[in-house]
Amino acid sequence: MRFVGCALAWRPGEARDRSSALVVLDERGGIIANAFAAGVEELAGAIESYAGGEGVLVGVDAPLSIPNERGTREVERILSRVSLPAYSASRKMFGEEVYPEEFLAALERVGIQYTDYPFPRDREQRAVVEVNSAATLKVISFERAGSDGRLEEIREPRYRKGNKAQRAAALREVVEILWNTPGLRLRTGNLSDDLSAPENVDVSRIEVTEEMSHAELDRIMNLVEGTLAAYTVLRHWRGRDGSLVVGTGPEGYVLIPAPEILRRRIAEECRAAGVPYV
Repeated sequence: MRFVGCALAWRPGEARDRSSALVVLDERGGIIANAFAAGVEELAGAIESYAGGEGVLVGVDAPLSIPNERGTREVERILSRVSLPAYSASRKMFGEEVYPEEFLAALERVGIQYTDYPFPRDREQRAVVEVNSAATLKVISFERAGSDGRLEEIREPRYRKGNKAQRAAALREVVEILWNTPGLRLRTGNLSDDLSAPENVDVSRIEVTEEMSHAELDRIMNLVEGTLAAYTVLRHWRGRDGSLVVGTGPEGYVLIPAPEILRRRIAEECRAAGVPYV
């Protein structure tokens, strides 16, 4: 069984011009590969190659079902109420061609189906789900803070925007969090510290500094987000540390890690808003 995280370049203006990152985990949480690919067919082909005919669970860090013409989806409003990061996506953003939907269609052509509930411990499934890497990162940080932590008080590293010094510091912080995340093994023998390599880059061995270009920092950011996406689906598949699906496939949903205390809080918001969860 393989677990693939995809940091998809999905936003208008970047979707057809920038590469997306893929990170592949095995059942033990070890990174066995990562790569960059551009275009939905190339991405789908790479994922199929990594699966190698086995079961595969793909977590895509992007909104995959966008039914709303304007505004935000209900799932985003739920996440915002509990102080979790959320996308802001509507069909008006894209016009006639919705890139995430094109990606789903390409995955379906290689036998990977969109679902809003992948089954834990099922090694035969070949499915793709929506995740949110920023939400996963905040949940991991919340768990590290212990039972006294409050989501509202958990600081979110600002690695997407800012000057190079700020972004580099934030990315170093995120890599350190990943390094110390139970069930995730960042360093494996087949990865290298060559950031310019087209595949199999070990972000834990790269010295992230303000001397890097924004393009290099973006590359590290994408690998980090892909790793968080892969961890999210692996954690759900293991079925022991807690996860939650908020929303439904047609209306938009997200799979997030969720310890019991957070699960109860999100469930309360979902019940109040009439939003399904499982």
